[in-house]
Amino acid sequence: MDKRYPDTIRLLVDSYPKLTPELQKAARFMVEHPEEIGLNSMRRVAKDAGVKPATITRLSKTLGFGQYEALREPFRQRLRRGAPEFATRLQRVQQRAESGEEALFAELRAQEISNIERSLSEENFPLIEAAAKALHESRRVYVLGLRGAHAPAFLFHYAYQLFQDNSQLLDTAAGTFADQLRGINANDALLAISFPPYTQLTVDAVDYAAEAGARIVAVTDSLISPAANHAEHIIVTKNNSPSFYHSFVGALAVTQALITLLVMKAGGDAVKIVEEAEKQLARVSAYW
Repeated sequence: MDKRYPDTIRLLVDSYPKLTPELQKAARFMVEHPEEIGLNSMRRVAKDAGVKPATITRLSKTLGFGQYEALREPFRQRLRRGAPEFATRLQRVQQRAESGEEALFAELRAQEISNIERSLSEENFPLIEAAAKALHESRRVYVLGLRGAHAPAFLFHYAYQLFQDNSQLLDTAAGTFADQLRGINANDALLAISFPPYTQLTVDAVDYAAEAGARIVAVTDSLISPAANHAEHIIVTKNNSPSFYHSFVGALAVTQALITLLVMKAGGDAVKIVEEAEKQLARVSAYW
């Protein structure tokens, strides 16, 4: 069965009254958490929904999809389109005024903690470690994060250049973005940080770097993210938030982890470079 996302949601809503309580629980989770369906496996969805994997399978068959992957596909297509929803999300936040600011703050705190825990999970450690190894072995490390993703990208570049001198932060200043990528080749790596709505320039840069043979490390929200199309290393971080803007706490946590592992790999040379950096900063009175 091939359906568009709106048709699938309508099918879930219309079928809801006829479903068993357990199937209703799964259906309600799908309607309320569409991003989770598009991003995660059946077992992960079942765990988050509080049901057994077999329940997700039964729901898929009951709705006429046959299997979970077919039911999941409209949600995946929705993520690929990546249409901005900031205005809609902002309206939802404002509509929750009746529940009070304290309740929203508590939900925000819980979600951010969950984002960090899942981004720095035991499952993600081998991926983060492998990405750090790839960056460490590269001649030059290009760092890219535009719009909202600029914060974790800048943090990585700033901390990294304190103990290494081979980092290039890509930006759009003076229209020189393409110029900054001109020398990238197979000896280099591109660390790309990107989340929905995916910035077109980031996707173009990843494509260009991949064509040049550079190793791509993607910090993003999904294995099907366009920033991950050519990535050798994909670190999926969670960016869920009850607020109108997506969270970057998970991406910042991964950035910190990469820096920590890279410092360990740099060894004694890193100490010498940091000592020189501290002396230079002291000479120009950088700190109070």
